[in-house]
Amino acid sequence: MDVKYNAAAEIGLDRRLWRTMRSASNLKEKVAEVFELLRDPVYQYLGVLLANREEAEDLTQEVFLRLYHCLYKGQAVNNVRAWVFWVAHNLALNQRRNDSKIKPVDTGTWDRLCEQQLDPAPDAEQTILERERHERFQAGLASLSAKERGCFELRAEGLGYREIAKVFGMRTPTLVSFLGRVIEKMIREIYG
Repeated sequence: MDVKYNAAAEIGLDRRLWRTMRSASNLKEKVAEVFELLRDPVYQYLGVLLANREEAEDLTQEVFLRLYHCLYKGQAVNNVRAWVFWVAHNLALNQRRNDSKIKPVDTGTWDRLCEQQLDPAPDAEQTILERERHERFQAGLASLSAKERGCFELRAEGLGYREIAKVFGMRTPTLVSFLGRVIEKMIREIYG
């Protein structure tokens, strides 16, 4: 997994969200601007959790409808990004409960991703190694509990420890230790 964490981009996003919530003149504008800023990360997160594009699209829209309704009722949302991912996470859990199982990423999607990252003309050995790495990664994900997988994926989406802790109702130091153990578990699974 080659996810690059960019703290400066995260801080910039948080500032833009804060400014949006303070400056937009009406509720529709606020939610529309938050939607533009967070739509793609929320969709990607839900896509990974659900492994279903259509469900991810539907739930992404539902997240922002719930934000609108929450703000319309006059409820305060102090950390918009954490709140949005918390709602997305809970909607995904409900959806998975309804589906009763987590679906792995299909091989076609994985092959397309590998093709984009490998040399233009991969040899057979590179292709086999990539598939083996993918299988170990999928096995690692499958070995995680729903809570472990959710924390791992939210961190990969760029959420900070405090935000993830809020989503899961944990204290930040507890989450840091918990996530460290999850990452160690994934490393053991992938690299033996």
